Amino acid sequence: MPMFIAVHKWKPEDDITISKELIAGFSAKPPKDVILHYTWTRADYGAFCFWEAPSKEDLNKLFKQYLPTLLKYTEFVPVVQTYPPTMEAVLVLMQQLVKSASK
Repeated sequence: MPMFIAVHKWKPEDDITISKELIAGFSAKPPKDVILHYTWTRADYGAFCFWEAPSKEDLNKLFKQYLPTLLKYTEFVPVVQTYPPTMEAVLVLMQQLVKSASK
């Protein structure tokens, strides 16, 4: 399943609103195929979260429903786990090799 790092950086004046949205979001049941694995918070009104989801659109839909203010301050970055290696990472490397060899 595709993986994403959500990069959040919000304004201090939105901190209470975002905290309320987080309570609502974490209290709700997300779709089974949208999984939050880890969250790392920052002291300067931000966080990084590691998600698995079918698509970036699925994450946007979830955030629009529960975290609309936070969504304004969020970038979802698609990522591939490279260590320890996964089959997805091996395939990406093989595709790059084939593309380079085809030139």
